[in-house]
Amino acid sequence: MKKIFLVVFILVIGFINAQNVGINSSNPLMTFDVNGIAATASTVDGMRAPRITLAQLNLKTGYDTNHIGALLYVTDLVGGSTVTATAQVTTIGYFYFDGAAWQSLVSKSGSAVFIASLGSGNGSATATSVTSGTFTTIPLNMVKNVGGGLWSNNIYTVPSSGTYLIKSSIRLVDGSTSRNVFQAVHTANSDIPEGIWDTNSGSRWTMLYTRIAYFNKNDQLRLYVYSDGAIANISDASLNIVLLGQN
Repeated sequence: MKKIFLVVFILVIGFINAQNVGINSSNPLMTFDVNGIAATASTVDGMRAPRITLAQLNLKTGYDTNHIGALLYVTDLVGGSTVTATAQVTTIGYFYFDGAAWQSLVSKSGSAVFIASLGSGNGSATATSVTSGTFTTIPLNMVKNVGGGLWSNNIYTVPSSGTYLIKSSIRLVDGSTSRNVFQAVHTANSDIPEGIWDTNSGSRWTMLYTRIAYFNKNDQLRLYVYSDGAIANISDASLNIVLLGQN
């Protein structure tokens, strides 16, 4: 009975204070006003969001636009994401629901959100070949993916709209005959102004590519190459994607 009375009392006080509720505050200044006890060293201050594993969150498919702003703390990533809504849950930590998917509260701006590579550094070994006269996507092995983007069939799906720094490279097998080579990272395999052309020369040749561009959420990026007049045997390749800023 005492417990019921306490609950009713709290609800009445909340109503009197124009729906404001305070913790350690007799005069809450907002809907939910929490004051810690900072002066008492033995008191553990803080608020904790509901804790959940990624495997458990995968099963919770009832979230929709009515739940925008929901906050959770993901404690375990075993099993990985199995549904679209949790595709960007790639680290342990706090996530909020944006109406369609769970997003990390931690900004990844200025750090590499995706890294992939091909080859072992052996310039005499062919890791993949590019047919002459065709814009060809380079097959890469994912090394790091912490930004929430999807990596499938050698295509990176951008997780959020923003400005990105793209850096890539290809190395032809040592001793390759001279020819014109095109390299780019873009949403479609085509000759674009943002790509680069170069002519390989010498026994060892690596082609570097850098681009800063704005991409929209769900844009699909790939590293692709065009070889003019001869098959291009590639020993090594790499792709690095850095998020510079979200908008």
